[in-house]
Amino acid sequence: MSGVDTEAAGDSSTPKKKNHNKYRRPKPWDVDGTDHWNCDKPWVSNEEGGEDTLPGGRLLEESSFATLFPKYREKYLRESWPLVTRSLDKVKISCELNLVEGSMTVRTTRKTSD
Repeated sequence: MSGVDTEAAGDSSTPKKKNHNKYRRPKPWDVDGTDHWNCDKPWVSNEEGGEDTLPGGRLLEESSFATLFPKYREKYLRESWPLVTRSLDKVKISCELNLVEGSMTVRTTRKTSD
């Protein structure tokens, strides 16, 4: 598996190199000047008006899910929960940590957008 073929019925001293790009076709995004790491947002949220320019608009229904966690994870979750809450608040998703039941609940709100 050295990536080199030798001809069976010929000079064995001159190896033939494999063509790994045989089926490689140029892609439209493989041009010089394309910034592949540029991440422009296709939508802009307008916090003052409450409207966004996203084609889907707001969510039609509110949804939630809950999951239980083991007792040994309680300390870790208690320490990291403020960071989780801040991150989800930015996208208008509410979350709740119930240490008595050992559950986490995440809910979409009316202000959550697609």
